[in-house]
Amino acid sequence: ETFATTRAHRPNVMATRHVVAAGHPWTAQAGFEILEAGGNAFDAGVAMGIATNVLESQFTSFSGVAPSLLYSAERREVVALSGVGVWPKAASVAFFRDNHEGRIEGIWNAIVPGAPDTWLTVLEEFGTMSFADVAGAAIRFAREGFPMYPFMAHIIETTADQYRRWPSNAAIYLPQGRPPKVGEMFVQADLGATLQYLAD
Repeated sequence: ETFATTRAHRPNVMATRHVVAAGHPWTAQAGFEILEAGGNAFDAGVAMGIATNVLESQFTSFSGVAPSLLYSAERREVVALSGVGVWPKAASVAFFRDNHEGRIEGIWNAIVPGAPDTWLTVLEEFGTMSFADVAGAAIRFAREGFPMYPFMAHIIETTADQYRRWPSNAAIYLPQGRPPKVGEMFVQADLGATLQYLAD
């Protein structure tokens, strides 16, 4: 099928002032709102990154990593941020082999969170807005919740046994002892409180 005969199910996105793209429509909305409020692309990118940490938390986490590649037209410079935290010095191959049968899981799988450092670094170096300004949508999505959507529901359902292994994760991802159903409100209250604390 050629381009000329391809039938789109929705119109192509075209813009005259600014445009964003994201894996979830509400993530894109969070970034678009920042641009509409006068923020720059870096502000919008951080808003979208934090929103992704809430809206797609089955894959990405505010307490996880955020490797980022940025381009500043003003500086004519590409900047790479590793966005990855560190493990304690004692977290050696021998430690896991001798104490955990070579498995790295649970709290042992956690690193010092790299994502918050990335978001704050981008705002400090390139942004025009505060963390509180750009985190507003993510805070709202976490604290008030959002309707569970099919793809996230499917991922949680297929990995439910992993969530059940950790009571604190099960409390979030298996409310009422089961995976959330499409359309049910999905709340991450503790994450919302953490983001609000940082904003304050």
